[in-house]
Amino acid sequence: MNLEIMREFFGWMTLINLGFYMWTAIMCIFVKGFISRISGAMFGVDEATGRSIIYGYVGMYKLLFIVFNLVPWIALTIMT
Repeated sequence: MNLEIMREFFGWMTLINLGFYMWTAIMCIFVKGFISRISGAMFGVDEATGRSIIYGYVGMYKLLFIVFNLVPWIALTIMT
């Protein structure tokens, strides 16, 4: 596997995960009450704790997206 194929792979992976992240963030902004009620019912916690769980999830997803998708793609782009 050469660098060009890896750069293209990480580029598509970054784009797809960016789409998932944006969809999740938009849904958390516009339907946060519904999502926090659902997560509260699933985990047996109140609505405020449900919101904290959701925002923690979105923050962790963003961190993992940057570390495992965006940074390798930028590094491979610089190398090629």
